[in-house]
Amino acid sequence: MFQYFLSWLPLCLALFSMAVVLAIHRQGKKARLSAEAKFHAMELLFKNARQHNESLTKQLSELRAGSIGMSQKLASLSGRFDDLLDKQSEMEMNDSDGRLYSRASKMVELGADLYELMEECDLPKAEAELLLSIKKPRIHR
Repeated sequence: MFQYFLSWLPLCLALFSMAVVLAIHRQGKKARLSAEAKFHAMELLFKNARQHNESLTKQLSELRAGSIGMSQKLASLSGRFDDLLDKQSEMEMNDSDGRLYSRASKMVELGADLYELMEECDLPKAEAELLLSIKKPRIHR
């Protein structure tokens, strides 16, 4: 019986060896498939990241262009504002009559009479009378 077993031993060893080789081969194939799947997944992630990066780059460019446009508009408005301030100051300096009437009005509030207004503010009699009639409180009877 032992001889019978010895005659089958090489065949059993061969079958066992083939089974081990097949198992190793399948394991390697699974590992290869797993590595390929990982590679494809990483490739897909990289592609998505690149697309997202391109989108963000485009948005940044648009923001820069808008910022430059706003900066130019603000500079223009600032220049116009400075011009308007200069014109206003110039008009205030040239409006001596307006200052004179303001002074005369203040004098009336402080109790100045017709002749003081005419002398101090260089107003004609009719204008001084008009200012007095407008500014002096009326006494109600």
